[in-house]
Amino acid sequence: MIRYIIDGHNTIHSIPHYLEILDRDYPSCLKRVITDCADYCDSRNVKIVLVFDGNPPFEIPKSHGNLEVVFSGSNRDADTVIAEKSLLAKSNIVITNDGGLKRLITASGCRYMQPEKFNELYTSSKKRNRRGSSQTGKDRGLTPQEVAWWKREMNEAL
Repeated sequence: MIRYIIDGHNTIHSIPHYLEILDRDYPSCLKRVITDCADYCDSRNVKIVLVFDGNPPFEIPKSHGNLEVVFSGSNRDADTVIAEKSLLAKSNIVITNDGGLKRLITASGCRYMQPEKFNELYTSSKKRNRRGSSQTGKDRGLTPQEVAWWKREMNEAL
């Protein structure tokens, strides 16, 4: 499974549609990035660690499936958190345009990708999902409600 570690604020400042939202409302921009990353995790077999500087401006839900949202707090910056998390596995791909961070993670054996390129992956994934949703439903998985129903049915049958 691919694990992306995303430099959140760097990504926001690299993607025009996030900048448009940021100009209007900072918390809404963060929520949009979080939602987009959660959607990408749901559509692909990937894990994402989304790292922001500072403290969260709103309550972060505890569970996002394969998405982990991290705020660095007031004593550290996001780059430090990203560097620590990227050292755990060399197979991580760090999403950033930050030159210093790129040098640090590549020296430790990790790869990086530009936020613009990652945004292309997400956008193409979103388009494929839209096309797939107009099909007859043969290729889709079960909804959480369907899973719960089937579990009840199976437990009753046993």
